[in-house]
Amino acid sequence: MDRPNIVFLFSDQQRWDTVSSYGEPLGASFGLTPVLDRLAREGTLFERAFTCQPVCGPARACLQTGRYPTEVGCPVNDRMLPASAKGIARFLHDAGYETAYVGKWHLASHHSGEGRPDSVDHRTAAVPPELRGGYEDYWMAADVLEFTSHGYGGFVFDRNGQKREFTGYRADAVTDYALDYLRQPKEKPFFLFVSYLEPHFQNDTGRHEGPAGSKDRFRDFAVPADLEGLPGDWQEEMPDYLGCCESLDRNVGRIVETLKERGFYEHDPLLYIGSRLPFSHPQCGIQAFLS
Repeated sequence: MDRPNIVFLFSDQQRWDTVSSYGEPLGASFGLTPVLDRLAREGTLFERAFTCQPVCGPARACLQTGRYPTEVGCPVNDRMLPASAKGIARFLHDAGYETAYVGKWHLASHHSGEGRPDSVDHRTAAVPPELRGGYEDYWMAADVLEFTSHGYGGFVFDRNGQKREFTGYRADAVTDYALDYLRQPKEKPFFLFVSYLEPHFQNDTGRHEGPAGSKDRFRDFAVPADLEGLPGDWQEEMPDYLGCCESLDRNVGRIVETLKERGFYEHDPLLYIGSRLPFSHPQCGIQAFLS
């Protein structure tokens, strides 16, 4: 059997009920995710999957290595994944795959800013090759993407550690980098991991930053049962949050179309889409077997 190409698309803090195919009012009332819905019909929709760990860095350490974060020294945020921790990219690279990473990494800083002897801070600096988890062939990422960018504009670093600035909407820019990789000539099977920040809030503003027009477009949202009657700013934030989710679906569509243009879609069987979520919500997962 030919070795399949693998594309893993990863969002950050996306509620499962924003995906229309789950039938919940929040996403279904807007038909928020038509691309994901189509992939769910073509492939497998997971209804009982849960995030491996509720905190960002530890969840990513689990996902990259298949080990509990306490085993690899990443039990909380701001802990560096050891260069010796062999994960999925290194296993696939050893098996003859190209490995490519785009977006947020969040595994290359350690007690940053604390003045400790073991402090390592790559939050706004280029991640050195030995701390990229085995993604060797293409890299367009930032360790903490919300520190190097906003909803519109910012920068990441390329494989050579050079700053690469962008001016458009962040989810679109991350997708542009992924498409750049997919359009390059391929002599080997490839593993592409695309890690979006959306719909995570923007740290320095304390709010979600959806595409322009989100507040008007999604202002009349269906209130989820777990939020109804609760205090807080979720009423104000939800329209931009939903705008982030809609932008991700649109960008998944761009990736699918490029896979089709390159002849990968019909012959390569694995596209996985998942999200890191708070522990109280199931993890949405769509695995599309495209052969």
